[in-house]
Amino acid sequence: MNSKPMLTVNPDGSADLAVIDYDAWPGPYWYVVVDDTPVCPDRPLPLPYAMHEFQRYAQEAIDGKTGEVVEVAQCTDEDLSWAGVPVTGAGE
Repeated sequence: MNSKPMLTVNPDGSADLAVIDYDAWPGPYWYVVVDDTPVCPDRPLPLPYAMHEFQRYAQEAIDGKTGEVVEVAQCTDEDLSWAGVPVTGAGE
């Protein structure tokens, strides 16, 4: 099994440990990007995980009035290779 642990922050502030199983999620994978910097470049995310993290970071930017730009960007094959995630199925 090709997987990576991920800490998930719940709306109430508590945290859960989750595991992304890259065999179960064949891609494409995404980064949440804040001000042109991927948040966790070593953990490319399947879209449902990325949308959850995007929402969380965007809400923090809104609440804190930081002016940060929060985006979701699709990972390239080079990103996936660097992170140790199998490239097969990515971008399909």
